[in-house]
Amino acid sequence: MPSAVGESWQRVVSWLREYAPASHRALGAPASEEEIAAVEEKTGVRFPEDLRAYLKVNNGTVTRLDESNGLTGSCPEGEFLVGGWALLPLSSIERLHHQMMPGPNEDEGAWTKEWIPFAAESYACGEMYGYFIDAESGSVGQWSDGDVETMDLFPGMSEYFASVLEDLERILGPAETSQRIQDGRVTLD
Repeated sequence: MPSAVGESWQRVVSWLREYAPASHRALGAPASEEEIAAVEEKTGVRFPEDLRAYLKVNNGTVTRLDESNGLTGSCPEGEFLVGGWALLPLSSIERLHHQMMPGPNEDEGAWTKEWIPFAAESYACGEMYGYFIDAESGSVGQWSDGDVETMDLFPGMSEYFASVLEDLERILGPAETSQRIQDGRVTLD
């Protein structure tokens, strides 16, 4: 794993292990090179090295099938990002990337093939909001309701993971935060 991404992600993992062990247990097992390559082939995009390196450590968070709507969803323990969002496993990255791409009879939208979603709001809500990494620039952006809300929100994944750690550390501090730790997991108030 490149050192900047590896170091920033490992700080998040260590924080979860110490302060929110149930959320830590929700981290997915490492993805293999073959699993990553298979999703790259299906999306038609080579993932940026930062995303590939992170996935080789943790393939998102564990998932469950929501019987009511058929969406693959994270378990509540895995929704530790601000707003109750979760990191996506490869299966959800592939599905959501396909879903965001304009269809053959649709006009080209704001979404491009090079944008790879890697985090989203609770899957049961339909993944209307999330983060993506631009495979060309490596920068992280945010979408909302299928439209790009912010491009270049973070220069790369290491800066994104550093911001995740800052958000998690606020839970332990005196400042008001929308998150707290309950039963060993990060939850929303």
